[in-house]
Amino acid sequence: MDGAVVATAVGALSSLVGVTLGALVEPLKLGAGERARTRRDRTERCAAYIEAATTARERLVEFNVLHRLRQRSPDDARADPEKYLASTDAFYQARASMRQIFGLLVMSGPEELVERAKQVHKAEMQLHAHRRAVNADDASGGGLPPDVLAAVRAFDEAIEEFARAARKHAK
Repeated sequence: MDGAVVATAVGALSSLVGVTLGALVEPLKLGAGERARTRRDRTERCAAYIEAATTARERLVEFNVLHRLRQRSPDDARADPEKYLASTDAFYQARASMRQIFGLLVMSGPEELVERAKQVHKAEMQLHAHRRAVNADDASGGGLPPDVLAAVRAFDEAIEEFARAARKHAK
C-alpha cells in the first residue's frame, strides 16, 4: 500500500508541476505569437507603403511626360487627355494610400520607420512640385527636365532607405 500512496503522490505532484509550468509558459507562447503578428503586420504595411510610393513616382513621371508632350504638340495622339486624367487619378490614389499607411506606421512604430516614411513623403512632395517642369529646349522631346530627374532620384533614394529600415524591423 505504501507503494500505491507514493505513486499517487508522485502522480499528483507531477500533475501540479505540469499545470504550473503550463501556466507559466502559456503567456510566453502568446507573447511570441503577438510579436510574430506585429512583425507580419509591419512587413505588410511597409510593403504596401513602398508599392504606393513607387506608383506615385511612376504616375508623377508619366504626368510630366504627358504634360510636356501636350505643351509641345497638343494634337499628338500620345497626349491623350484620358491618359492624362487616368495618370492623375492613379497618382492621387497612391498618395491617399501612402497617407493612410503612414498613419498606421505612426500608430504602431517604430520611430525609425516613421522618420523614413516622412522622408519618402517629402521626396514625393518635391517631385510633385516639379510635375509640370519642362526642359529649356523641350521642342526636341528630350529626357526628363533636370529638376524632375533630381527629384526622381531623391524619391528613389528615400524609398530605398525606407525599404532598408523596413527590412531591419521586419526581422
